[in-house]
Amino acid sequence: MAGMSTPANRLEAARLELVAALDASTADITDVRPPNDGQVAHMDELLRRLADVRGRGAFYPSIGSGRGRGALVELADGSVKWDMITGIGANGFGHGDLDLAGVAATAAVQDVVMQGNLHCNDDAILFAEALRSAAQRGGADMAHCYPACSGGRVNEIALKVCMQARDGAPRVIAFEKNFIGRTIALSHIGDSPAHRVGVPKVLDADYLPYWDPADPAGSSAEAIVALKATLAEHDGQHACFVMELVQGEGGFTAAPREFFVPLLELAREHGVPIWFDEIQTFGRTDQMFRFEGLDLGAYADIVTVGKMTQGCGAMWRSKFNPKPGLLSGTFLGSTAAMACGTRIIERLSTEGYYGPEGRNAALFAAFAERCESMSSNHPSCFPDVRSARGTSRPWGGTGGMLRLTPFGGDKESIVALVKQLFDNGVLSFFCGHGPFHIRFLPPVGVLTLEQFGQVMDIVEAAIVAQGEGH
Repeated sequence: MAGMSTPANRLEAARLELVAALDASTADITDVRPPNDGQVAHMDELLRRLADVRGRGAFYPSIGSGRGRGALVELADGSVKWDMITGIGANGFGHGDLDLAGVAATAAVQDVVMQGNLHCNDDAILFAEALRSAAQRGGADMAHCYPACSGGRVNEIALKVCMQARDGAPRVIAFEKNFIGRTIALSHIGDSPAHRVGVPKVLDADYLPYWDPADPAGSSAEAIVALKATLAEHDGQHACFVMELVQGEGGFTAAPREFFVPLLELAREHGVPIWFDEIQTFGRTDQMFRFEGLDLGAYADIVTVGKMTQGCGAMWRSKFNPKPGLLSGTFLGSTAAMACGTRIIERLSTEGYYGPEGRNAALFAAFAERCESMSSNHPSCFPDVRSARGTSRPWGGTGGMLRLTPFGGDKESIVALVKQLFDNGVLSFFCGHGPFHIRFLPPVGVLTLEQFGQVMDIVEAAIVAQGEGH
């Protein structure tokens, strides 16, 4: 009968009530604000406990209270800040998103918190199907998708799939300054020696120069020479050629299509599988996948995705489907993470984020315009950014991956500025290996251009103040 109270109806009513209560409970979070004197001691105690239990303290005192609204997050000391780094890109829809809270609430009352390889509900299937369909729409012939809990886990899965497909080939081709994860194997692919101190070597990585905006033609030519040399020296020994199409930890450098194509063609000629690591780029650039925006989908053999999708996934062409026994695991991911991931992919697909007029392009255009203005108005704060190859402009990136390089990229100055921005109400971080950069991974799903303007007002004021103090 119409209006009959059923368990499903009661659950839906409870979900709506919970979302409404969440909305009301965060209505006071409207702008940045300083710490509450009565809560500072609480934050200090949390930081002490964090350092004690983890064995290492925090970079800056950023421990959440559990409350946030859109691009604003409240910390445990009662302060509110603009979150422009979003957990290194994971929280692409910001804090306290009502739609995702409703999805998570529905998932939370299912029978299991975690879904696994042996037993899963349809949430794992729907999430993997959504990722695969998105990749196919972007031009990549992905036949299968294996979900897992973390970016490192899906990258390990991808590496194993490639190695098995290449009969145990022990080497990997990667770009200089890449970052791919911190497992034993992945730490030997990433170009950061500090990440593998004391860790026994388990594979060899052959590094190619990455595209350099200070010398596009020269860096491209050197990459081709290096790839030819390593393919000749180690013929048949490469499990894959793995790449970030926009380098993350390496400095948010967005290479153009013409840099990649000759390298990908060479790899194809030698039968080396091509693996696009889209864990940080997914959802943030001018298309849902960066390979899609660069029209490189036809080259993709393996694609890994994570961060913004909450759950993570490794995808591959049908011919790479592994033999039984290679892949398994207790956890595929939490029910809530996979349900939210499916919803996020749906929203990204339908809410106008992509293309030259999309929200991501508009965000980067606003960033570029503001950077041009800042560097013009305050030239002493924005000297040329010098690398071994020459000089380049003091900002870069693409879409919702934003890089700003005041003070010539001096590490001490950049780290000091990141900490000052935190005190002034903006969460950010740094990247690069020299020069160093401020990096922003804003919540592209919810950030408005008006809000971004407020953020950049704080950023500019902090840069000018620091520049005047030099």
